[in-house]
Amino acid sequence: MIQRRCYVHVGCPKTGTSYLKSVMWASREQLAAQGLELPFSAPSDHFHLTLALRGMLDEEMDPPKAFSILERLPLALAQTQTPRVIIIHESLAPATTQQVRRLVNLLDGFQVHVIVTARDLARQIPSGWQQRIQQRERMTYPDFLTAVVDRQPAALDFWINQDLVDITARWAADIPPDRMHLVTVPRTGARPGLLLDRFCSVLDVDPTSLQADTPRENSSLGAVQAELLRRINVALGDRLPHPRAGYGRLGKRYLAGRVLASQGGTPPELPHDRYDWCGRVSADVVAELRRRGYDVVGDLDELLPVQPADAPADAEVSEAAVAAAAAWAMADMLEQRERDLSRIEALKERATRPQRGRDVP
Repeated sequence: MIQRRCYVHVGCPKTGTSYLKSVMWASREQLAAQGLELPFSAPSDHFHLTLALRGMLDEEMDPPKAFSILERLPLALAQTQTPRVIIIHESLAPATTQQVRRLVNLLDGFQVHVIVTARDLARQIPSGWQQRIQQRERMTYPDFLTAVVDRQPAALDFWINQDLVDITARWAADIPPDRMHLVTVPRTGARPGLLLDRFCSVLDVDPTSLQADTPRENSSLGAVQAELLRRINVALGDRLPHPRAGYGRLGKRYLAGRVLASQGGTPPELPHDRYDWCGRVSADVVAELRRRGYDVVGDLDELLPVQPADAPADAEVSEAAVAAAAAWAMADMLEQRERDLSRIEALKERATRPQRGRDVP
């Protein structure tokens, strides 16, 4: 009997993972027809599985059933009918060796394959800062760059999520190199859909059959808008203390996702004076990954940064630009508030309107 496969896509964050995840869940019917299923019934289940594995579940936020999801995983896998299944969440990347081993043990009976999507550091560093800002970070971009380069404690979370040498070592500890699939993110300007094509080639599914036009979950901010949000984070102080129910709902999904993201703007970039360092570090990473003999889909050279001719001289943004972004944000929020009040008033009127009686036949 041919052993069933379980693919585990672990990230890294900011490598197209949210898009790939959305496509997988939106295309469940098409995937099943090609022999691939996602265990459980919703993306939130894979999110809760990730939190449970990493010991990060929150009784105030997560439903009771989330706390038994690891125990329910074998049954969920047994209920799938296809020769291949996939577990997918970018927050799996930082899992410790012990946590990885626990998941692999829960996948007993399956041939486990790990997929890591990887992008060059020159793009990951500014994206990582922006993501942290949307999680209430208060550190300025220049300070963040210094922390990353010097591997200071303040950048520990970044490296846990982005150190490809470390992440692949942890996830490949109990599987052979040919089952560690490293999918490189194409360079800027590559044809649309190339990342999905590469990802699907590992899964042995046809990307043209999938619902690839799904909306993207992550909101991307311009450098000015990210700096504005950082200053708001500072001004918030201890308000909205809960990371998901409070700040996550209002700071990330509303302010960042709906208000600031709509402004567009040039995203933060790596300053030109950091490219020499970035190139040296990336070359060492590529050499080590090549030495390990993982299955590479794409080209490891795509992990080497290419400095654009217009790379910014520094990581600063102008005060005038931040002030303008703040004014636009306030105007948008006033307009949104007016719409909200109109809806509330309409609901109140409907609730207080006398109900017409019904004639009994």
